[in-house]
Amino acid sequence: NPHRRLCGKLVVKKSDPTNQILNGRAALCAGRDDMTDEDEDEEDGGDEAEGEDGGHHRFAKPDNFKMYLENGVIPDAAMIHAARKRRQKAREQGDFIPVEEPKEDKSKKRVVREDGAGDGSDEDDDRIDMAAITGAKEREERREQFYSVQREDSAEDSDYEAKEWENQQIRKGVTGAQLVSAHQESVISQYLIQGFTGQQQYDQEDHTLSTAALLEQAYARTTGLSKANTRAASNTLISRVATAGKQEKPAGPRMPKEILKQLSERLATTKELNYKHITDIERITQEVKVLKLDHLASEQKAPAAAARYRFYQEIKCYCADLVECLDEKMPQIVALEQRALALMSRYSSMLIERRRQDVRDQAKEMADAGKNVKRQPDDPERIRRAAEREGRRTRRRRDREKNEQSTSHLDGMSSDDEVADIEVSKYQAALKEVAAEATQVFDDAGGEFCDVQEILDKFQNWRATEMDAYKDAYVSLCLPKVLGPLIRLRHVVWNPVSGQDGFDFEREHWYRSAMMYGYASSAETETSLAEDPDVRLVPTLIEKIILPKLTVLIEQVWDPLSTTQTLKLVRLINRLCRDYPSLRRTCKQLRTLFQAILDKLKLAIDNDVFIPVFPKQMQEAKSSFFQRQFSSGLKLLRNITCWQGVIADGPLTELAIGSLLNRYLLNGMRVCTPTDAINKASMVVYTLPRVWLTAGSAVMVNMVQFVAMLRHVENQLDASIGGHQELLEKLKKILISLHIVV
Repeated sequence: NPHRRLCGKLVVKKSDPTNQILNGRAALCAGRDDMTDEDEDEEDGGDEAEGEDGGHHRFAKPDNFKMYLENGVIPDAAMIHAARKRRQKAREQGDFIPVEEPKEDKSKKRVVREDGAGDGSDEDDDRIDMAAITGAKEREERREQFYSVQREDSAEDSDYEAKEWENQQIRKGVTGAQLVSAHQESVISQYLIQGFTGQQQYDQEDHTLSTAALLEQAYARTTGLSKANTRAASNTLISRVATAGKQEKPAGPRMPKEILKQLSERLATTKELNYKHITDIERITQEVKVLKLDHLASEQKAPAAAARYRFYQEIKCYCADLVECLDEKMPQIVALEQRALALMSRYSSMLIERRRQDVRDQAKEMADAGKNVKRQPDDPERIRRAAEREGRRTRRRRDREKNEQSTSHLDGMSSDDEVADIEVSKYQAALKEVAAEATQVFDDAGGEFCDVQEILDKFQNWRATEMDAYKDAYVSLCLPKVLGPLIRLRHVVWNPVSGQDGFDFEREHWYRSAMMYGYASSAETETSLAEDPDVRLVPTLIEKIILPKLTVLIEQVWDPLSTTQTLKLVRLINRLCRDYPSLRRTCKQLRTLFQAILDKLKLAIDNDVFIPVFPKQMQEAKSSFFQRQFSSGLKLLRNITCWQGVIADGPLTELAIGSLLNRYLLNGMRVCTPTDAINKASMVVYTLPRVWLTAGSAVMVNMVQFVAMLRHVENQLDASIGGHQELLEKLKKILISLHIVV
């Protein structure tokens, strides 16, 4: 087989290069038997060539290592190994090995690390980098220099501050005059020293020089003036100083006159001191007497002071107990007020809603009659309401006939407020139950905590004994708050709007007690009344208690269509405004009351006034319902005008003329016959207050539509027709009353 023959002749050649390069481990294994030193290498230099020829591996001489590196030869593994061995041998022999090698050209120096570079035998990697240590040391030195400079600056600042503080203290303690005096003394002392050093003997002068002369001479000396003047001044100064020294301490024995003089001076000083002591003794004695008198007076006043202390302690405890009692009873009083108010509001709302339902029923009946449609079966409830309505009207008609008032009465003017006796009995029984519970609220309290008279007697005693303390305690401001819960409890079922339980509060026991509080019949003058802090006690009670109660009753109980209720309310408010001067326009409670009245009147105009407008040919058949509704609107107009003089004319005229007359009543008069229209216009004009009908008033401006309607009716009348002449005369009177030129 040719293929097998080729495979059998395959020959493997082994190459043995003469210059084989070994790595670190191979070089170590190859040269482990050649651990010869340099001397042996030199001696066996001739054998080296033979070894190479004989196939043994030999290393290059270490002496030529640097030369090879300088020539740019890349060292092989054998050269690197030989260099390591040489350095190891040098360490063992203790030879010095320099840390830094001589600097060489970096461009020629090339280092090649083989795989054996990481061998642990090489200690070149253990060199310490001194640059980091040197940098840290330099930073530490710079830090120390910075701190030293900072300490020096702070020391200089502290020295400067200390010197500045000393200078300030010196300037504070030494005035300008003292500085000038010190400067003058320094000049004089310098002048004297110069005089003594220049001449040892001086001539004495008989006269003494002043300080100004000495200063002139001293300044002359210092500025270079003549020596003669300076010497004379020095002699004079020295002689004056010597004379003064002799006067202060005489050299010889003292004379009797001098002794007498000194004794006299000492005697005068002693007498003066003795007089002062005597004066002090007299003053102290007088003070002791005064203190004894004060002590006696204090002992005499001690019982009265103790009595006052006991009185104030009793008042304090009584006031605390009274306030605690009222705080405990107040929730019960409020609950009773709400119950009574709910009963009265429900009763009044029932009457108002019944009247409105009757109007709706009659309007529906008139509308169904005008449509000529098939009549539906009547509602039993509506039939019952119609029967009750007619029964009430019949009873009122009979009552008017008995009183002979049927001729002057118009249908719709009466208040439909009749209620069945059983309903009235239930309502009154509920109110009586609330009133009975109100009388039991303070059953567990003494009379001094629930009776107005006894409470006022407590404070009257305080007022009579300590008026100044009474005023300082602001008792007059606290009394209305103290008496308020008791008065509210007494008026839980009070309803001046309706005829039931409308008693006069001015006849109540609490009212008389409050009116007589602080009254002194013997010393009552205008000045004392002006200074009396309790003179407004009753007006304040009316303002804080009665007016808010009236406001709530007006909002929830009063019926503006009821003339009886309106007149009662008007009389009550008129009397309050007349009798109590504090109830003025600035009174917040009074303004709230008037606003509640206006709101209730506006609500009545919107919900209770309904005047059906039918064609004139149908008016005769439906005149009963129309006349009744027109009379109801006219009645509301009259009730609104009752408030004239109590409430401002502006809001009243807006309601009476703008909302009621122009919007409802005029529309009804336009569809009436001339006779009926003139009669209704006459009733409207005579219902309005005379004050509103003055020439040029704001009311006349709003009645332009009413005057136009009268002119239209006048044009429909003919004086030649019998009966129209009287209507024209009546119409003329109406126009004259309105200040209209006929």
